[in-house]
Amino acid sequence: MSVTLKEIAKELGVSPSTISKALNDQPGVSEDLRNKIINAVKEKNLRPKQRGSGLVKDNTLNIVLMVRINQSLETDPFYALITEGISKELQHYRSNLLYHVLHERQPDDALFAEIFESKSVDGAILIGADLEPKLFERISRLEIPAVLVDNQYPGFCSVNTDNYRGALEGLKHLAEFGHKDIVFLSGPLEHQSIRQRYQGYLDGMRNYASEAKPALIECAGVSVDDGYRALQAYADRSFTAVFAANDKLAIGAIKALKEVKYSIPKDISVIGFDDIEWGLHMEPALTTIRIAKHQMGSLAAQLLMHYINGDAPHSVDVTVATKLVPRQSAATAGTR
Repeated sequence: MSVTLKEIAKELGVSPSTISKALNDQPGVSEDLRNKIINAVKEKNLRPKQRGSGLVKDNTLNIVLMVRINQSLETDPFYALITEGISKELQHYRSNLLYHVLHERQPDDALFAEIFESKSVDGAILIGADLEPKLFERISRLEIPAVLVDNQYPGFCSVNTDNYRGALEGLKHLAEFGHKDIVFLSGPLEHQSIRQRYQGYLDGMRNYASEAKPALIECAGVSVDDGYRALQAYADRSFTAVFAANDKLAIGAIKALKEVKYSIPKDISVIGFDDIEWGLHMEPALTTIRIAKHQMGSLAAQLLMHYINGDAPHSVDVTVATKLVPRQSAATAGTR
């Protein structure tokens, strides 16, 4: 007979987190209570439920890590660093990390069943800005503890970047250099993070460059090639600065501008967002908005463990602050 963590906790008059700590040999439980819990588990011949019971086989948690990677993100270090933060945090727990890469917005029925229904899954971390909401609904119906990263959905815990304030800070930085004609180089606006950055850009223009009109260049994707092609095709070169929705778009923009003999930052300043390592090795080095990628991963793992232990009964949305990283691609507005 399968028994849930909460049922065992209720029977013994302790919290679900105490049960979990005892079974995972974590501190904070007296030796007498630990033995009492272990004996209760043995007496009931406890086994994990087929779908995420909160109790684990062989005292080990099975955590699904699902990352949504599309064609323009296949070589992107952004999500890899978040994943690294998750992996390092989970080393503090007895856990198996079951890693799955999605190239579609949601897994097909067979893959979903293989991942979530045919295995004992104790929790999931889902990373990606454009995952299909139907995926969240299916996971919710299975009552599997789950945390979203770079996304939000009602009823789910999540960890996200303060994209809006990061964009405001970038606009302020450009305005302090005297820039007013600033164009926003955007990926798909249906992505929550990009939409938030665009709103920060719009409000930043209103606050710091009110006499200038906002200008949007929307790209189909968020790759270096997308930024390159967009700036190649954009005929209006009256702007003095480009604020890109991510570093890869900014790198592509710099490449396109240099090909038509613009000097960066003498003629046009460029700022990115994310602070991936590629930008540091650009010529000139890319000014950007830093995201605490490792911290986001670590927080997502911590939040999931609290959830599994019964300590997070309500959805929690964590927002991680950004930081401006001034380098050489942004400078005083020129006199072209």
